Amino acid sequence: MIVFDGTLPQETLQKEQEKVTAFLRENAQFERVDVWGKRDLAYEIRRKKQGYYCLFIYGGEKNIVGDLDKLLKLNESVLRYLSTVRRSDSGAAPREPQQKEESPVLETREDE
Repeated sequence: MIVFDGTLPQETLQKEQEKVTAFLRENAQFERVDVWGKRDLAYEIRRKKQGYYCLFIYGGEKNIVGDLDKLLKLNESVLRYLSTVRRSDSGAAPREPQQKEESPVLETREDE
């Protein structure tokens, strides 16, 4: 997920989106981009109140994450990003939640 500066012109936003798409096509298994468009931010980021949201879906090795981070950190048009989230395999069984160990109960005694 990348949040671009929402005050930029549409042509600039399109170019920025295409830069990231081109990078992912060259270096990863690019699937698609879901454009969510301009939305109000929950809080101001660099005095901006609107962001242009794009969700890029791709697969790749671990090294692509660092390379993508470098690309996005240097880009002044990017307000925020969540570079990579690992998807669960669709055929994999869900993991059982780990049970918390119960803490021992301390006994309290009244002084006589």
